[in-house]
Amino acid sequence: MRTLSEGFKKDLLDGVLKELLNRVKNDDTLMLAIRNDYINIYYRGGNIIRITEKLPAQYDAFFDHKYAKKDGGVYPLPALPPMIQNDDDTKKWLEALSCLKQVMDFYLHQHPKHEREFQQLIVRENNASSISNASEYFITDIEYADARIGARFDLTAIRWLADDRKNARKCNAAFIEMKYGDGALNGSSGMIKHLEDFSELISDKGKYRSCLKMMESQFCQLDELGMLSYHQSSNVTGLALPESEKPEVIFILANHNPRSMQLKTILEDPKLNEFDNGELFDLRFYVASFAGYGLHSENMLSLTKMRKLLDDNRAS
Repeated sequence: MRTLSEGFKKDLLDGVLKELLNRVKNDDTLMLAIRNDYINIYYRGGNIIRITEKLPAQYDAFFDHKYAKKDGGVYPLPALPPMIQNDDDTKKWLEALSCLKQVMDFYLHQHPKHEREFQQLIVRENNASSISNASEYFITDIEYADARIGARFDLTAIRWLADDRKNARKCNAAFIEMKYGDGALNGSSGMIKHLEDFSELISDKGKYRSCLKMMESQFCQLDELGMLSYHQSSNVTGLALPESEKPEVIFILANHNPRSMQLKTILEDPKLNEFDNGELFDLRFYVASFAGYGLHSENMLSLTKMRKLLDDNRAS
């Protein structure tokens, strides 16, 4: 279960980590993700700071020095306290952020992670932007991996339709895979392989239940920390993902080349039909609302509609 202790939340809201949380809230290039007794703060899809609770009001702070590597050496980094125990420690990490960002910029130029960058953009658009209240999907996590339940997802989300926003039990789970460019559609992490993995997870009631509880907890804690921007009804307390409701499995295909036949070939694979029967989940393909990554139910196409869209585009 990915949760934070009450003490950890208190320190983020009004303790030694308060200014760090405020920085994330006021910096659109940063994103906070909840793990098990630690948080990751992402920049351009990479983990710029990991904060782990060690003792009450004492936190291990970590920056991955792989980002500082360059040909023939390393970029200089500021001296940083390995533990955050007081406001002065937090201040030093905040003052170093500009330098750490620049170091990551250089690294990501040499080792681009476009898919992860776009994942973080989707989180910002739907969780904490000027259009997030209109969104119908709230992202609870990115780059989720859990060896215990054998699950790995690009994004996990809560599907909460605008007309149902007054009912905390009218929510569904959504599991999202993002593919950046047509080159990511095949291979060991291709579309068919992801669908096989989703089917295996959802078929295992115990593992699936654990996954839903984790998503509920993450949503509620992100909400408590002020990381979600939406108009919540005063009648709504908490949030529940009923196990009886089918989840959605959504593919977001970023920067598809409309002149390429690769996507059409994959979508015409008869094996895809095995996952399009609606028994375990509803298979959907996201089509942007004009331009942007605000997620709405009406923009989620079935496999049949996605195939038709590709045919119509090629015919026009």
